[in-house]
Amino acid sequence: MYIFVIKEFREKANLSIKALSEMTGISRAYLYDLEHNRRINPTLQSLIKIADALNVNVKDLFYTKLDIEDLRNKMHECIDKYGINAKETMEISQLLDLVLNISDEYRNQEK
Repeated sequence: MYIFVIKEFREKANLSIKALSEMTGISRAYLYDLEHNRRINPTLQSLIKIADALNVNVKDLFYTKLDIEDLRNKMHECIDKYGINAKETMEISQLLDLVLNISDEYRNQEK
């Protein structure tokens, strides 16, 4: 299972969701749903279009349960730099929660 981080790369590229939509030919609504993890089965073709537009590798567009330790380290760095209640810290904390919850759900489905 995975959590998309498309929004993070889009914002780093200083692109609006409308601009990304125009660059990829993918609707704004669909991109919004991907960014907010409301859609979890995009086609590889869609991911390639998004990655190309953002100038990243497709694998960079999402976190998997294998990234948990990296997210924890990133969160601790943000706590040290910005404080525990900072926006940056909370965003990483939420990502970590999503990855952990999805990993638990996936594990329960396998049983």
